[in-house]
Amino acid sequence: MSDGPAGYSAVRIPADVSRPDRVLGPATARQVAIIGSTATGLWCAWLGVRAWVSPFAFLIPAVFFLVIVGVAVSTERDGLAIDRLLAAALRQMRTPRRRVMAPEGVAPPPPFLSEALNKPPCLPAPLSLPIADLDHTGVIDLGTDGTALVAAAGTVNFGLRTADEQDLLLGGFARWLNSLSGPTQITSTNAPADVSGFVGILRDRAANLPHPALGHSAQEHAEFLDGLAATRVLLTRSIHLALREPGKAAAQRVARRAEDAVSHLAACEIRVSPLGHDAASADLRALLDPSGA
Repeated sequence: MSDGPAGYSAVRIPADVSRPDRVLGPATARQVAIIGSTATGLWCAWLGVRAWVSPFAFLIPAVFFLVIVGVAVSTERDGLAIDRLLAAALRQMRTPRRRVMAPEGVAPPPPFLSEALNKPPCLPAPLSLPIADLDHTGVIDLGTDGTALVAAAGTVNFGLRTADEQDLLLGGFARWLNSLSGPTQITSTNAPADVSGFVGILRDRAANLPHPALGHSAQEHAEFLDGLAATRVLLTRSIHLALREPGKAAAQRVARRAEDAVSHLAACEIRVSPLGHDAASADLRALLDPSGA
């Protein structure tokens, strides 16, 4: 640990800060429970078949199966154990691919349509969303999962700051992280940017600028943006904070947490604006339909 010139300390933190505790050597409680229950099941299976199967014939497949289970629960990919990834893959395979907004259920087609197709049509499944309601303040009702509130966050140019300024920014961000009392998600979203409207405004206002040089610069900038959009895919980035609170009186708690985020992140020059009803509704529609169709 080394103290910076502004009095803040730089501490090296391991990458897997959410790593579960080890209870038996390198194994966690979950791994011990799964491997132990598997070994117990194999032992019970041996007690049931030992009258007909030799110990050697049973031991080889039993050890092979136990090794596969041990590898599945101890090997990780993207922070998840292999057995959890396999379970998620099985759930995804069983999930219907075609879903529609039909909370009342999907009605079957008329009989003449099935006769015309010579086979029963494949009906879509109802799309069940976790969002139950969105009130006038922008608080999202998640039903049994509590409530959530989404806030738009700005960015700060960290690389152009001096060492003292970087320490101040990191200190303010660290204080906000230490103050978190509930689930919080930081999401960065990239979307295609349409600069045609901005280019049109530049060209329209270039002739009315007070100096011809300014108008010439505006025209050149408009041509630059137009050429850039024609040769590259321009993206716009948006940062969102999602705060969630379970249980009763969750709406009041999540609103207070949003106010705390605004005040704490303002100290490190990050502007946070909780989304109201209209802005949150527009963001949710954009998430459900990114193409805008």
